[in-house]
Amino acid sequence: MDCRTAATLLQPCFDGELDEGTAATVRAHVAGCADCSREMAALQALREGMKRALPRYAAPQSLRDRIHASAAEPAAAPAVPAPAKRRSLPRWVAMAASLLLVASLSVGVTRSLMGPNVGATSTELLLHDLVSSHLRALAATNSVDVPSSDRHTVRPWFAGRVEVSPPALDLSSQGFELLGGRVDYVGGRRVAVLVYKHGQHVVDLYVLPDDATGAATNAGEASAPLMRQGLNLIRRRVGGLQVWAVSDLDPQEMAALGEVLARAP
Repeated sequence: MDCRTAATLLQPCFDGELDEGTAATVRAHVAGCADCSREMAALQALREGMKRALPRYAAPQSLRDRIHASAAEPAAAPAVPAPAKRRSLPRWVAMAASLLLVASLSVGVTRSLMGPNVGATSTELLLHDLVSSHLRALAATNSVDVPSSDRHTVRPWFAGRVEVSPPALDLSSQGFELLGGRVDYVGGRRVAVLVYKHGQHVVDLYVLPDDATGAATNAGEASAPLMRQGLNLIRRRVGGLQVWAVSDLDPQEMAALGEVLARAP
């Protein structure tokens, strides 16, 4: 197994999604490869960092007792309308409201505890989703749902399938051949992915809503691309949309692609 093949299998191996034979082959490669060993260590560090940054909260025992008691109670008889008096909310509605309040407070407390790390953590989760999506597509038989080099065929195909339609980018004069498009999940949302080929390299362009997780940061907009698991990522705004490019192109080629995207209408 070479590093290119291993790169597509590191994440599913780390998540325990491979059969034992394939997983053993990947682990054997990682044991003898310093680069892949570092990538596997980075995955472990990310998992541990997320565990540390995202505290868990247990519901108070008193709340658990009330829920159990409420569930054990027989259904209350229908209340008799009393026009002169205000009706109280059903018990289960009050309990649900309490749970929602606890959840809201937990989110607030979590954000306050994480402080400035919130942006960094959400950005890392976004980068992780982008890289995982790109590797899954490389490992799949077909990396596109709509195979076409015609941007006027690919762009309309996304209508009604994603929140944000992708721009009709023509990058052929810069050596990027459009292979088609697909719908993928990033941050739990359906997003458009334009797939290009540059030489022997596949380039995925993800078009994300502005409120996507991690979008509020400026990560990926620096002159040097970000690197995760041997892949390079850059972020640019194209036609008022947030676009992430992911590929195994070298950093100089990715930076050049970033300049092309920045000039796109």
